[in-house]
Amino acid sequence: MSATERLLLIDTCGETAGVVLSVGAQVVASEDVARGSASAQIVSAVRRLLEQVGWRLAELDAVGVVNGPGSFTGMRAGLATAKGLCEAAGLRMAAVSRLEVLADAAALKEGLVALDAGRGELYVREVRSAREWLCAGDAVEGLAGGRALIVAEERLIERLAACKPVLRSLHLGDAVGAVLRRMREGGSDVSLTDANYVREESDIYRKPGETGRAPGAGV
Repeated sequence: MSATERLLLIDTCGETAGVVLSVGAQVVASEDVARGSASAQIVSAVRRLLEQVGWRLAELDAVGVVNGPGSFTGMRAGLATAKGLCEAAGLRMAAVSRLEVLADAAALKEGLVALDAGRGELYVREVRSAREWLCAGDAVEGLAGGRALIVAEERLIERLAACKPVLRSLHLGDAVGAVLRRMREGGSDVSLTDANYVREESDIYRKPGETGRAPGAGV
């Protein structure tokens, strides 16, 4: 994609939720929405932003969406909206992981990024391998092994103090770079893309036919 592509980005997975319009990597407009009612507000927010900058939906080049991990309801609402807009206007779509966005925001090339998954668990991404999994919070110290650890929620700083984590809060617009990269790689299939629930570490090595916890059960 070129530096002049018009993008709509939807992010309703985390503690902040909203929509962004950008020209290439440059954010030109954004609007927060209440996390608990994103499904009811997101389409109206998109309409207001488009009117604000004088664009029509069909004039967009792509729709980007952060598809998880995070709030179960938020993931589903954001992804459903992105898919609906793409299908209605014939637009391309790029779905990106919130963990990838965190690594990008922190400019981290080696180490781990982590998000609070609730129930004492964490969503973790190893940056170099791009492997993501769900693990117990007390397992991270061994996983980090002295490597850099970036977290997005302040509450994890004390909880993971032994790993000396660095806080990098996420904001609307942080995902633009990851969306542009995904579009250069070919984008995401609108019909096949699902929410990124992130599996337990044991599920990564599970043999065919074995069962594990249902997707999203820890969210």
